[in-house]
Amino acid sequence: MTIKSPIHGKKLLVFGELLWDMLPDGAKPGGASANVAVMAHLVGAECLLVSAVGDDGLGREMLVRLRARDFPADGIQQIAGKATGGVDVTLSGAGIPSYHIREDAAWDHIADASLARAVAAEAGAFYFGSLAQRSARSRETVRSLLALAPRGCLRFFDVNLRQPWPSVETVRESLARTDVLKLNNEELPLMAKWLGLPGGDEAGFAAAMGERWPVRVVLLTKGPRGAVIYEAGMEPVEVPASPAEKIVDTVGAGDAFSAGFLCGCLRGLSYAEAAKLGSDLAARVCGNAGAWLPAE
Repeated sequence: MTIKSPIHGKKLLVFGELLWDMLPDGAKPGGASANVAVMAHLVGAECLLVSAVGDDGLGREMLVRLRARDFPADGIQQIAGKATGGVDVTLSGAGIPSYHIREDAAWDHIADASLARAVAAEAGAFYFGSLAQRSARSRETVRSLLALAPRGCLRFFDVNLRQPWPSVETVRESLARTDVLKLNNEELPLMAKWLGLPGGDEAGFAAAMGERWPVRVVLLTKGPRGAVIYEAGMEPVEVPASPAEKIVDTVGAGDAFSAGFLCGCLRGLSYAEAAKLGSDLAARVCGNAGAWLPAE
């Protein structure tokens, strides 16, 4: 069954890491930002991934894989002297991943580029996370691009916490540029502690986000328990997890949720309808080895 439905007239800019997931059964393309971009493209979004790979064998292979999916790689830079990113992934007995992310990768050196600036200036949605802001170069670039986003562009910040943790200042600066904040139920207490917010009260945390920053929506994901949408001035909306036919692993499930949600918003769906699309896409990814579904 196809899941693709072209989205016309509204572009999605995705900024961040593109790397190889070193899984027990071999290397697979990944990185939260890349996962979002690839899955959004599969669903039908006109998408630009702003990232970087090394001028090495793994980088060239990554570009080959992307082009084989008919994925536009124009926003991916090749950085001489830096290795293509990698993360060592181990899976628990239940298929839950843990990560060790390699340092000083090509995506730590994403430069400001004319194509990215042009797309940022007309984007309907802009996805970014915390991991690609661990380096000053990439952090400066994403902030420069966010400053170009037009009025009405949906700025989507996926906390996606990975060790070493981002600085509290990076988180605060990101929230100052955020319309939709996505985090999971494990990240919320840590975020609350850093920011001096109520960690045991989800609704209180979400309300504080809107009071202190321009965050309009908090999207709280809870794995098999679905997600909750906290929108300023509205009652919380619970979105059940879509059933998966089988679970191979959960690598990339949260990213698929983000991709589906963003595509739904670009189509003009309500937040609840967009989250349902995200939940459906996440369920499909759970039945697949790795974060990318096969191209249709």
